[in-house]
Amino acid sequence: MVKTVLLACAVAVNAVSLKNVEISQLEIQQYVAVKNKFSSFKSKHSVRYTSAEAESKAFKTFQENDKLIEEHNAKDSSYKLAHNQFSDLSFEEYKATKLGGFAAFNAQRKKNYDHSLKVGATIADDVDWVAKGAVTPVKDQGQCGSCWAFSTTGSVEGANQIATGTLTSFSEQDLVSCDTDSDQGCNGGLMDNAFEYIKTNGLCTEKDYPYTAGGGTSGTCKRNCEPAVYVTSYTDVPEKDEDALLAALNKGPVSVAVEADKSAWQFYSSGVLDDASCGTSLDHGVLAVGYGTDGKDYYKVKNSWGASWGEEGYIRLVRGKNQCGIASAASYPVTGAPAPTAPTAPTPAPAPTAADDCPTALAKVCGDAKDQGMFECLLCFYTNEDSITECTEEQGEDWCEDQMSRTMPVRKVEDFTKEQAKSAAQTVNMAKKPSLYSQMSDSAY
Repeated sequence: MVKTVLLACAVAVNAVSLKNVEISQLEIQQYVAVKNKFSSFKSKHSVRYTSAEAESKAFKTFQENDKLIEEHNAKDSSYKLAHNQFSDLSFEEYKATKLGGFAAFNAQRKKNYDHSLKVGATIADDVDWVAKGAVTPVKDQGQCGSCWAFSTTGSVEGANQIATGTLTSFSEQDLVSCDTDSDQGCNGGLMDNAFEYIKTNGLCTEKDYPYTAGGGTSGTCKRNCEPAVYVTSYTDVPEKDEDALLAALNKGPVSVAVEADKSAWQFYSSGVLDDASCGTSLDHGVLAVGYGTDGKDYYKVKNSWGASWGEEGYIRLVRGKNQCGIASAASYPVTGAPAPTAPTAPTPAPAPTAADDCPTALAKVCGDAKDQGMFECLLCFYTNEDSITECTEEQGEDWCEDQMSRTMPVRKVEDFTKEQAKSAAQTVNMAKKPSLYSQMSDSAY
C-alpha cells in the first residue's frame, strides 16, 4: 500500500516536471521570436545603443510593446498596430520625444472663425489632396517639438499649389528658428501664430532654408533667403463643427491639432482609427488632406514622423466623432503676394532757415532750375513760393531775371522777344499766375 502511494506521488511529480518543461519551451520560442523582431527593428531603423545595459533596457521595453501590439491585433478592431521607430520607447519616452508641441499654446490662440463655411458649400463625396498634387512628400520632425511648423508648411504648400499650380516645399526651419515672437521652436508653437508670421515676413523654400532641428535644437535664425510665399489671410474652422471642416477640406488641406498621447498613435499601422480612448487634450499638430469612406467614414491625415510610420506617413481617423479632437482647432491659410507697401514720398526741397535771405533761399531751392533758363527758374519759384518765405513775389521774379541776364541781356518782360514772352507766358500759366500770364501774353501776342 505504501509502495503504491509512493509511486503515485512520483508520477504526479513527473507530470508537473513535464508541464514545466513545456512552458519553458514556449517561453523560449516567444523570446526568440521577439528577439528576432528586435534585431529587425534595430536594422531597419539603424538603431545603436551606447551600452549593453541600455540595449537590455530597450529590449525589455520592446517586449512590452510587442505584447501590447499582439493583444490589440487579436481583437476585432477597425485599425491595426505594428512595430515602428518608436518600438523601443516606453509610453513616457514617446510622449516626451514626439508630443507637447501644441498644447501649451492652445489657450492663447486668436479666434478667426468663419461660421459661414458650410453655408451653401458643395461637399464632394470624397477628397484627396495628395492625389490632386497639393501635398508634398511626408517629412520627419525628428526629436524637435516642431509639429506646429510642419502642419503650417503643409497647409501653406497646399494653398500655394492650388493658387499657382506649382507644388513647392516650404521651410519648417524658417519657422522654428525665426518665428520666435509667439512660437518657441522645438518647445512648441501654434499654426495660427505661424500664419501671422508668414503674413509679415513671408516664408522661404525648404531648398533655400533646409531643416536642421531634427536633433532637438531650434537653432538661431539664419534667414539668408528670399521669401517665396506670403499668407494673405487665414481662417479658423468653427470648433467641433465637422460639417464646416468638410467644407474647408473642399477648399484645400487644413492644419489641425489632435491628442496623440495614446498607444494607438504610437504604433498605428493601418485602418481607420476609431477609439473612444483617444481624447481631445490637443498636443500634436498635423495636416488633414482629405476624407473618404472605407467601411467607416474617415479623415486622411498627414503626420510628420516620417514615411515608415502609419500608412506611409498618414493616418485615417473616423469622421463624425471629433476623433482625437481633429475638429477642435482647425485652420487654413490663403496665400499670395505680400501686401503692397505705401510708396515712398519724395524728399521735399530743404527749407531755408530763418537766417537765409531771399537770394540764398532761392538758390537752395531753385539753383538747378535757374541754370536751365529764366522760365524754368520762374516756374520753380512760383511752384515753391509758399515755402520760400524769405522772398516776396517781386524779389523772386527779379532774382530769376537777374540770373538770366548773365547770359542774355534781358531784364524786363517788355524787353522779351515774342518767342521768349510766349515761353514765359506758358511757364507762368503752369504756375497759375493769372495776372503775370496776362502781362506776358500781351507781349507774346
